Amino acid sequence: MKKKHLVFLYFIGSLIWIYASNYLIVQLVPDHMTYYIERIKEIIYILFTGGIFYFFIMNKEELTTTKEEEKRLSTLINSMVDFVNFKDGEGRWIQANDFGLKLFQLEHVDYRGKKDSELAQYTEFYADALNYCEISDEETWQNKKVTRCEEVIPLPNGTSKIFDTIKVPLFHKDGSREGLVIIGRDITSLRQAEERLSRTEKLSVVGELSASVAHEIRNPLTSLKGFVQLLQKEDSKHQFYYQIMHDELDRINHIVGELLLLAKPQLLKYSTVNIKKILNDVVSLVGVEASLYNVQIEEDYPKNEILLECEPNQIKQLFINIIKNSIEASNSGDLVKVGLKKLEDNQICITIKDEGCGISKDRLEKLGEPFYSSKEKGTGLGLTVSYKIVQSHKGKIQFDSEKGVGTTVTIVLPQNQSVSE
Repeated sequence: MKKKHLVFLYFIGSLIWIYASNYLIVQLVPDHMTYYIERIKEIIYILFTGGIFYFFIMNKEELTTTKEEEKRLSTLINSMVDFVNFKDGEGRWIQANDFGLKLFQLEHVDYRGKKDSELAQYTEFYADALNYCEISDEETWQNKKVTRCEEVIPLPNGTSKIFDTIKVPLFHKDGSREGLVIIGRDITSLRQAEERLSRTEKLSVVGELSASVAHEIRNPLTSLKGFVQLLQKEDSKHQFYYQIMHDELDRINHIVGELLLLAKPQLLKYSTVNIKKILNDVVSLVGVEASLYNVQIEEDYPKNEILLECEPNQIKQLFINIIKNSIEASNSGDLVKVGLKKLEDNQICITIKDEGCGISKDRLEKLGEPFYSSKEKGTGLGLTVSYKIVQSHKGKIQFDSEKGVGTTVTIVLPQNQSVSE
């Protein structure tokens, strides 16, 4: 009830008491008793109104204390970088911090007293995630103990965040449900760091193996290639077989070259080059192979010159690996598009898009791992080398693919290596 209404009721009640009691005294009380009854009436009025004021003052103090505590709690949980949510025994939201409301796009929703399934109606994108939360909460209640799990929350931009979620169920003394405390910590960066570390460890192991194997292979390989060339000149009858042997030796030599690139640390000598020229050179180089597959290469570059500080040979090798993979994955008559554009923050973006067979989700996760390849004669080292080149240039490479539709490879590189450090 509003303060104005309370004051109004107090005045009306006081007037009624004064006039009604005075009228009753005049009508019913003898004259010699009037003085004492009026004093008693005044004392009763004072005690009654005093009691009312005392009640309101005490309640106001308790309410003020409660509000201050609620404000401190709200400030505390809103300052946390984790998702914090309190629910009652029925799963209705009591309190959530700003991080959680923003995460589920509920900033402007009166969420208190609503269940996850009810809140799902306010955010179409996160409806499934909120409905799943209700199921997950029920599992926690059934287990009657603290549960911990990793939950992947999708984001509108197509990416996702990984949360280490802890749920603490609270019970009354009689065993009935009292409430649920949920804390979700964003561990996306941690998982990405672990993935990078795992990839680096694999590269390190491959590098050590490559260093010992590659040199041992290259010496007898040189001798074998020399003998094959000698026999090729002297024996015209078996030219077909000599050519096969020569081609296979070249393939072995190429694999050894990739092993050595992984094995030894590369001392990068950066120079500023026109990235459009490098792409043009690479397209011309792989154009013959594209013709053999009956694949067209379409180039989309801006008119202005775009400069890039890089190790030219490595960048050229990177583009050769990616474009060749796109050509080999394409069908006859398909189109491979090579695009280039300049981004903000002095970065450039190169995209290679094909219309080929595509890559399944489970294979996408393993791309770049040494010796993992879907090709019949592939080693998987080409993409491993490509990942290492992008990493050494402080860039990013991303594969987006759909089975039967095609694959798009996006490479983002800083224009200046010194600025990116």
